[in-house]
Amino acid sequence: MLIIIFILGLVIGSFINCLVYRLNQEKSLLGLFLGRSYCPKCRKSLNWYDNIPVLSFILLHGRCRYCQKQIAYHYPLVELTTAILSVVLYYFSFLSLGNWLIFAYQLFILYVFIALFLSDLLYYTLPDLLIYPTCLIVGAYLISTGQWISFLSGIVSLLFFLFLVLITRFKGMGLGDVKLAFLMGLFLGYPNIILALFLAFLTGAIWGVILILLGKKKFKSRIPFGPFLALGTWLAFFWTDKIWPFFL
Repeated sequence: MLIIIFILGLVIGSFINCLVYRLNQEKSLLGLFLGRSYCPKCRKSLNWYDNIPVLSFILLHGRCRYCQKQIAYHYPLVELTTAILSVVLYYFSFLSLGNWLIFAYQLFILYVFIALFLSDLLYYTLPDLLIYPTCLIVGAYLISTGQWISFLSGIVSLLFFLFLVLITRFKGMGLGDVKLAFLMGLFLGYPNIILALFLAFLTGAIWGVILILLGKKKFKSRIPFGPFLALGTWLAFFWTDKIWPFFL
């Protein structure tokens, strides 16, 4: 089962790479499902054997078969990360709860957050086409399980981030972060949303300081916050029992 979950994660990771690229470059989901994969540099359509997650990157020595341009390293990294996190979630969720439906639901949310992480990191966007449908799915799950308090967590998170956006006049954050905060609140509920936001601000601040010290960024440079929100979400989800005592 672990091998199956790992392979599934590799395949979904490859799909996430394609999804994020086409959402930001083509602004449509239609091309994602109808069009074939292609090299973003020479636009040559790729054969199936050039699309095997991780393995194709290794066999091609990280270069396009046709134009010999370098393939971005985030492609195999996203595939491996998605596969590893899928296995981790299997341990944390299914082996403790034994419920395939809950595991599938959490796995879907994990994949959405990976896509949002990658999109904001590469393109400074948090696509509505990812956030809105996911909010509906999480909302339906909460209603079916009677977890109404999580709606309040989502609303409070949304209002908190909206306040930050307004007082900074959109210079520190954008509305995408506001929507993502709402999704985080829905998914995590109280009190885990507090821990997730704390970890997001903490890791974001540490990373910003590191970039400034290395001369990669200036004090007023733009740094995407979505990746840290996604990171805080899953740190709080996976290790809340270990982090909460230290946090308190």
